[in-house]
Amino acid sequence: MVYLAILTLHNLMRWVTLVAAIWALYRAYRGWFGRRPWTPADQRAGRWFALALSLQLLIGGVFYCLPDSVAQLAWTNLNVVMREPSLRFFVVEHSVQMFVALSLTHLGSALARRGRQDADRHRRAALLFSVSLLIAFAAIPWPWTPHERPLVRLGWKW
Repeated sequence: MVYLAILTLHNLMRWVTLVAAIWALYRAYRGWFGRRPWTPADQRAGRWFALALSLQLLIGGVFYCLPDSVAQLAWTNLNVVMREPSLRFFVVEHSVQMFVALSLTHLGSALARRGRQDADRHRRAALLFSVSLLIAFAAIPWPWTPHERPLVRLGWKW
């Protein structure tokens, strides 16, 4: 029951994170190419993206600690996990890519805050948020990938 609830929450949080990422990217690119001043709303957009991705990583971390998770297999038999592409994706590749994406998002937010000129702030945010989103997007098990999962998983029972 807890396993399915956490899995569903992790799945739904993906959409919150993607919306926050798109909003932060929109604000950063609009500011950069539109030569707009850096505003508190731009700062908030980056902060919400970082917060959403941080929460997503936290939920994923909780999910990995559950007794029924695929990660528990990794702790007992790493050789099997590394030879099986789907298991390796979820246990190693997915989590590492998401951690890198999270790091780049926080770096983009921090460097944007420290920029001296508005154009620099927007450019830093736009570039680092873009790379972060690309890495995160590649790490998501979309239905058209070899490690497919449903777009929306509404699996827990009330």
